[in-house]
Amino acid sequence: KCYFGPRCRFLHDVGEYLAVKPADLGGTCVLFETFGKCIYGVTCRFAQAHLGDGYQNIINTDLAKQWEGKSLVRNNLSKDLQHQLRKRKFSFKKADEYLRGLAKSHSNEQGEDPKPDALQSPISTGDEEASSIKTVGPLTDEDVIKLRSCEKKKLEIQGKLYLAPLTTCGNLPFRRICKRFGADVTCGEMAVCTNLLQGQSSEWALLKRHHTEDIFGVQLEGAFPDTMTKCAELLNQTIEVDFVDINVGCPIDLVYKKGGGCALMTRSNKFEQIVRGMNSVLDVPLTVKIRTGVQEKINVAHKIIPKIREWGASMVTVQG
Repeated sequence: KCYFGPRCRFLHDVGEYLAVKPADLGGTCVLFETFGKCIYGVTCRFAQAHLGDGYQNIINTDLAKQWEGKSLVRNNLSKDLQHQLRKRKFSFKKADEYLRGLAKSHSNEQGEDPKPDALQSPISTGDEEASSIKTVGPLTDEDVIKLRSCEKKKLEIQGKLYLAPLTTCGNLPFRRICKRFGADVTCGEMAVCTNLLQGQSSEWALLKRHHTEDIFGVQLEGAFPDTMTKCAELLNQTIEVDFVDINVGCPIDLVYKKGGGCALMTRSNKFEQIVRGMNSVLDVPLTVKIRTGVQEKINVAHKIIPKIREWGASMVTVQG
């Protein structure tokens, strides 16, 4: 039944629809051949491959069962998570702890007395009610004792072909083609950490991972330790990645003028705080992409790389 009645602009008769529908583009439907069913039914431009009597959509049950419960594309942004981010209800427990320590050490360097209400009181995360409820169950120490660097998952890519992250080009379909041609390691396009923390769907689309990408990382761009550390903790809890990369090579004016991208190479204090902070909240390896230098004919990469290793990064890639 259509509740719009005579005001409705759509067809309700399948035969009438097929009479005006353009001819099919081919005799086989790739979705039906691969997954055992085509979700587009009669509207598919290859519909004759999977339409039966009375224009019913045919389903190959044996093939469809093989794909049941399997997700082809992972790292999607759920509505619940988007709501938490927009309402600022997501808990950044580890990041807040690191940032409080950062603020305390900064005030000690300045010779100031840290304000007890601003620095020492725990930040409200909305979990006060939950913590008052007595629970019975196993006690784990993962939130008390952090993973040591030797206990973290290793990034074993020796002898493997790494497809560099390519902004506005290295999207999911492009990476799938490259995987087919022999790429071993893939990385998502540069994602801006502030946009991810705001729950922007367009930015979260850059984190999507196809099931054929067996070694996959995401690349983040940011200029400050608070947003970058929080974003790292957010991704650590919500998506499946093998490594996280920091973009310290982007020369775009919009990024550079805010202190991000290759500008971080000239802001060593902030750069160090970002790397140490992200490394403290991640359970996967942290990598860094830098340039040979910022000004023309003045190379500084050889001075920065040893420091990045001390700060905790697992790998540095250099963009010429």
